Amino acid sequence: MNTNNAVGSKLSLLFLCISSFILLIVLILFSGDKTAIAFADDQSLVIENAKVNVQAISIQSAYTKQRKVYGLIESAQQANLGFELSGVINETLVAEGERVVKGQILATLDQQRLMAQKKELDAALLRAKADAKLASLSAKRTAELVKKRLEPDQRLDEANAALDAANALVNEVRARHESLNVELQKSSLVAPFNGQVVKQLLDSGTVVTMGQPVFALMAEVDLEARIGLPTQSPLALSLGERYTLSYEDQPVPAKLISLAKQRNRATRAIDALFQIDAQDAEKLYLMPGDLVSLSVDVEIDKQGAWIPIGALSNGVRGLWTLFVIDKSTGSQIIQPRSVYVEYMEQDYAFVSGALDQGDLLVVSGLHRLTPNQVVQNIQVINTARN
Repeated sequence: MNTNNAVGSKLSLLFLCISSFILLIVLILFSGDKTAIAFADDQSLVIENAKVNVQAISIQSAYTKQRKVYGLIESAQQANLGFELSGVINETLVAEGERVVKGQILATLDQQRLMAQKKELDAALLRAKADAKLASLSAKRTAELVKKRLEPDQRLDEANAALDAANALVNEVRARHESLNVELQKSSLVAPFNGQVVKQLLDSGTVVTMGQPVFALMAEVDLEARIGLPTQSPLALSLGERYTLSYEDQPVPAKLISLAKQRNRATRAIDALFQIDAQDAEKLYLMPGDLVSLSVDVEIDKQGAWIPIGALSNGVRGLWTLFVIDKSTGSQIIQPRSVYVEYMEQDYAFVSGALDQGDLLVVSGLHRLTPNQVVQNIQVINTARN
């Protein structure tokens, strides 16, 4: 008897558990279906009543993007100064950073050997002049004797020839003397223009060869910026026009003074030279060696369209998705298009992909849309890029 009651209790408990589980499943199923229906109804209501802003797509064969190119500031006039003679540096008269004026002596060579040659030539010139004077007197006496028929004419010819030789020797010594004076002048290194000594390369006592740099001198004039321009960019620039360069986010007005007629072999760019006023350079503390930039327009041959960035949504595999209105079936259906972003500029992007001229692009409210939805209320607006 007790055994039968225990078995009956267990069966009742098992039946109760099974019934509760089945009831729970039924409730979940019915509850989920109602939620889905409510969401679908609510979504349908939003799409039917809300306006969808669209814009007609305009396909272009190319687009223009801005590119920053960089260059260096350099002095309009700079030179490495060296002696035109070889020798030993006797004295350097200026130091690095010192300002000099045109014609100022910067350094000198040891002149002992040249001064000895000068004394030798002075003596040779005195002797040549004495010989020429003697030859002149001899020629005069011979002429008088020939006139009196005391000497033959040949003696007069010989005297005149000796006088010409003596005068020629005087001229030769004078020429050598002038050449030596030039060498004495060249033994002093002078500034060819007003400027600043930016570097001293050699000190006193150094043996130098002809043309070996001793000082680097930079002229205190307007600065220049040399910038390498990419392909076709120089065609949009005009000589003599003013452009705005950039230095540490500060505008630098400059005038284009030169465009190279051939490409730089190393960079394959075309060098452009911009002149910067000394006053503007002083305000910005510009110095030779500083880096400046220029924004230039570069045309890219790529078919696509400019669209607002807000019309893009995430895609897959590096692509982006946008929505267009498809009217081919008679209804206004939302259709996705995968595109590739070629370039972005402020609030717009240039995209390429499965786009046609005149397609109606959805430009706002993408979070409320899903593919293949039907929309009834669309409004065409103009958000085209200027």
